[in-house]
Amino acid sequence: MKYSLIKKFSGKNLLKIFEKIKEDVGSNAVILGYDEKDIGGEKYYEVVVGVLNNTQNQNQTYQQNTQNQKKEEKPSTENFDYLREISRKIEEMKRDFEGIKMHIELISRRNFLPYELKLPSPALSLFKKLIARGVERNIALSIVEDIISHNMKPDDSSFSKIITSYVNFRNPLNDVFRGERKFIALVGPTGVGKTTTAAKISAICIMNGIKSVALLGTDRYRIGSVEQIKKYADIMGIPLFVATNSEELTGIWKNLEKFQLVIIDTIGKSQYDLKNIRKIASLIKDIGSRRKIEVILLLSCSQREEEMINVMRGFSEMNIDYVIFTKIDETSYPGVILNIGSFLEVPLAFFTVGQSVPDDIKVASPKTLTEILLGPPPLSRYAFQQ
Repeated sequence: MKYSLIKKFSGKNLLKIFEKIKEDVGSNAVILGYDEKDIGGEKYYEVVVGVLNNTQNQNQTYQQNTQNQKKEEKPSTENFDYLREISRKIEEMKRDFEGIKMHIELISRRNFLPYELKLPSPALSLFKKLIARGVERNIALSIVEDIISHNMKPDDSSFSKIITSYVNFRNPLNDVFRGERKFIALVGPTGVGKTTTAAKISAICIMNGIKSVALLGTDRYRIGSVEQIKKYADIMGIPLFVATNSEELTGIWKNLEKFQLVIIDTIGKSQYDLKNIRKIASLIKDIGSRRKIEVILLLSCSQREEEMINVMRGFSEMNIDYVIFTKIDETSYPGVILNIGSFLEVPLAFFTVGQSVPDDIKVASPKTLTEILLGPPPLSRYAFQQ
């Protein structure tokens, strides 16, 4: 079939596309192709039409084409009617969806207190978003009110600035980068991610030019524990030492004191196992009598908030210096970081968002926490920019 003109029309509204086709090429145009795409969450339509050379031969050409293709093609008017019907149904679905959204909004507003609903619309939107991500109501409201009182726009940038009044941030590696020598002990319950985090911190040091790094394991009895940390040490080309008590520590001390940074992967114990927690604390105290040591408590975001608080209580006698929140990629409610971080007296050091070494660790900062709380899920390394 020969056409005097073939043209493509595209847009977000089918009805407007049809009107444009009729205006440009008339109602005798034949639809040659139709495509529906999803771009940026919105429907996008493309319609290709052709105009025959001789409209008097249209029926004859049409019959020949159907014989060759052994497929029936609808006349152009039927095609237009068919697509108009599709467009009409799409518009009806959009109206229904808007109605559902309004209904949900009305239901949700019943759950807000009158003074919360009096917030300006942009501030109320930020407040709702924080609540949806698991931030406690009183904390979310306080943050929004602080933003308003400072005459700031309730957006990500303002949140990032205000959050420093609620949470402390400090990187424990900064003084190492300045040449200081010290030990870092990672403590926390079993399964919180201490070994992987130790490898990630080691990798950060190496990537920043600190080559004098060693790993110290304190668990040679749990199956696979030494093998796992040894694997990381071998990959990064750094030495691994193991000591489970003061006597063993004394035996390897001359080797350990040569390094600028030693990262200790302590044995994982339940927050309720106070007897063994005290053994870990005793070993840390012994190291602290010989060289500066800082203790970092790891909290898993895959746990309930109440359990995370119990972990802090169980390990409190270790004199915690920093906190790392791990497994952020395993929760839909990262607001727990702000809930707990807002009453911590120690700073946040790092966030981990997966198992990959060293990609899935981020230095804790107002910017990173803002991305976690206000950025799009799922939370993983792909949601962050370096």
